Amino acid sequence: MLRAAEAPPLAPDELRLHWCPDPGSADPPEPRRQRVDRLLRTVLAAHVGLPPHALAFGREEKGRPFLRHEGAPDFNLSDTRGGTLVALCRQGRVGVDLERIDRIPPVGRLSRRWFSAQEADQLDAMDAESARLAFLRLWTAKEASCKATGTGIFGYTPRWRFDARADTPRLLEPPSDAGDAARWQFFRLSPSREHTAVLALRDAITPRLTAYLLAG
Repeated sequence: MLRAAEAPPLAPDELRLHWCPDPGSADPPEPRRQRVDRLLRTVLAAHVGLPPHALAFGREEKGRPFLRHEGAPDFNLSDTRGGTLVALCRQGRVGVDLERIDRIPPVGRLSRRWFSAQEADQLDAMDAESARLAFLRLWTAKEASCKATGTGIFGYTPRWRFDARADTPRLLEPPSDAGDAARWQFFRLSPSREHTAVLALRDAITPRLTAYLLAG
């Protein structure tokens, strides 16, 4: 993984990731919202030729942020304990979700609430550890998809149907307003040994994936 300072301009066919680990050792501690805003502005500033403080953001109807600058890339961000992941692209729309692999969710209760009945049934048929891992795989795929479209998760995660047995997301059926399944590409990655993430990309050619490390 290259250092962010070494990053060239974002290419038209590129899907770029910036991994920002958070060791949690800042003294004094930096508030999480302040840290995330600082990291995002640092990553985006070079792509519009402005200093970080001068960036102007807007929000879509359901809250998805975008840059109010000509030629700005599409971007998305996910933050959890241990790090922040920022994704950028010039073609299409991108969504990203990052989770810790040691998370232990109440799989049975949450899958019936947030997943389709078929997906929940698939999890019910697995042993506890397999179901936990499959839940995390499904959740990251669904949330990244919702973040790419900008709908938010409420009412939408059951409508994104994936194969619960697949490691890399295998889309079975998207919501009708998300477009045909052929418009979507998905990538799973591990930015650290403690994390798993999914990138959801709509309306782009097969991208060239690059990754850079940004010190927190």
